[in-house]
Amino acid sequence: MPITILDGPTIPAGQSLSDGIDCSAGEIVRITIPQEYTPANMTFQVSSNGELYNDLYDSDGNEVTIVTKPDTGIVIRDRAWVRSIKFIKFRSGTRQHPVAQKVNCKCAIAIDTPEAAP
Repeated sequence: MPITILDGPTIPAGQSLSDGIDCSAGEIVRITIPQEYTPANMTFQVSSNGELYNDLYDSDGNEVTIVTKPDTGIVIRDRAWVRSIKFIKFRSGTRQHPVAQKVNCKCAIAIDTPEAAP
């Protein structure tokens, strides 16, 4: 299983929502949080086309949330929701309680890409 690292997305200084990034080449297996990240849980917006984004909720009506800390790598492979993502934005905080970042926070995403057919 080859791993590809995507450079981004970035949450701009003074904002809580990142730019979008295309993850359609594989399944998200890890998110890397920079040391400059203002501590907050992370939630997500997703898109099928990279243009129109919606907040990500599970089938029980819960906002999909992961606990994040600055300067960490977070393994998320065992979560079923990652298989549904084509384009994603990161939000520091939640939909109801976003947390603005003090500086630009460039994250990284590791995706598990399928092996090429022989």
